[in-house]
Amino acid sequence: MPHRILCIFFSFIVALNALAQGRPFISQPYDHITTDIQEHVYGWKNNRLDLYDADGNLLYYYTNPSLGFISKVDASIPTKIMVYHEESNTIVLLNNKLAPIGNPIHLIDFQIQTPVLPAMFGINRLACYNETNQQIILIDLDMSQIDVVNCQFDMEFHPQFMVADHNFEQLLLSDSAAGIAIYDRFASFQKWIPVQGIQYLQLQNNILYYLKDDSIYSNDLNTLWSPSIIVWHGGLVAFSKVLSNWYLLSSNGSIDKLSIRR
Repeated sequence: MPHRILCIFFSFIVALNALAQGRPFISQPYDHITTDIQEHVYGWKNNRLDLYDADGNLLYYYTNPSLGFISKVDASIPTKIMVYHEESNTIVLLNNKLAPIGNPIHLIDFQIQTPVLPAMFGINRLACYNETNQQIILIDLDMSQIDVVNCQFDMEFHPQFMVADHNFEQLLLSDSAAGIAIYDRFASFQKWIPVQGIQYLQLQNNILYYLKDDSIYSNDLNTLWSPSIIVWHGGLVAFSKVLSNWYLLSSNGSIDKLSIRR
């Protein structure tokens, strides 16, 4: 236990030192962020998505006002970036320069109505959770196959997030008021974690990272539920982790970059 406390304390000091060095890593205000395995940073607000390199330089941007605002970006595959326009219930796939790949995917064509939580769930596969019907719909991107899995919940469950592991072996649905439902790569239910208050989350190598009360925690899903705190950052609304680097989105829309060694 003393060693664990020391590691957490050291991580906290590194984080504080990084935050004290001056202006944010990216000062342009955004509502949402994510990253990819090449440590590109994606920030979006309304109907515009910007792509930055690891040094915070703006490289490319994408916008399509006719499709409405962007509510989700999934950069799990940097050469096939998923952008979800919630107003038009449409998914656009982009290449690594944020240029569209093929035609927009209108989810209504598959009888998938809003509200929808979409995510990449394979190199050529999308997963969409439809709350109205409580279904997970798996869509092959070449449109050759659609699988529908019915989810049965014996409680009120209204997830705000759906995320997949980087190797697409697990899919998580998270409701801050109820908990987390975990599914395997076939969208078969695996287990339930009754943790409440999660404001944001990310899954990597079977380790769940989540935001709660301005603090980021981690917990290995192969072990008993015993989360460890990674860092506290006042006004934190979202984050994205790549290797030892963390990108933190503050309530003012700016992005900080921390290198946390544990």
